[in-house]
Amino acid sequence: MVDLISIVIPTRNEPMVEELVARIRQTLEDQTYDYEILAVDKSDDDTPERLRNVGVRVIEQKDTGLGRAILEGLKAASGDPVIVMDADLSHNPDYIPNLLEKNREGYDIVVGSRRMKGGGILGWGLYRIAVSKIANILGRTLAGLKVSDVTSGYRLYSRRVIDFLKTSKFRSRGYAFQLEVLARASRRGYLIGDVPIIFQNRRGGVSKLSYRDILEYLSTSIQLFICRGGGSTA
Repeated sequence: MVDLISIVIPTRNEPMVEELVARIRQTLEDQTYDYEILAVDKSDDDTPERLRNVGVRVIEQKDTGLGRAILEGLKAASGDPVIVMDADLSHNPDYIPNLLEKNREGYDIVVGSRRMKGGGILGWGLYRIAVSKIANILGRTLAGLKVSDVTSGYRLYSRRVIDFLKTSKFRSRGYAFQLEVLARASRRGYLIGDVPIIFQNRRGGVSKLSYRDILEYLSTSIQLFICRGGGSTA
């Protein structure tokens, strides 16, 4: 039985956070469990102040990169399970109950998938969709994963898998963390499931994905493939 869930939101100069928090609260207001909303912030604008004004617990991100922000949030969160989502309204809070329902079936990580039946992407051009699809196929193939969407950032983590991740050393700092964390958890026997989501292109702010993130994703995919061959979990 769930007593407390945590919502972790990595933030950096986010104009839509008030609306996101309001929608999260609306989604969860009729649930029987308590929840906390935690932002891991790397902003240089007034985002932290605006988050605190709507009752969000804010911690300053110590390291750089999306992956490090997620890991810091997982470590700081008190709930079981913990849900991680984007701050720009790309991830609809209405899917939170679906993630929780899948978790109750015994899955340690639940991915909000854009690439399974019922999922999809709105607001992206053909080029961006193609690049994302190629990255997903590449990561799934090289890492040996069966989950349908290895790059989605909308996820649920059980306390059991968080305890494992807290003691792990990750080579990736940015976007590639999404792939690496699935590979590490899968190789240790944790169950990974997915539920369909419709991803909506950001309504505010700018994308934080850089060429450095893309290169790191490629190198991480290759490293995970090499580790598969050698039977390593590193």
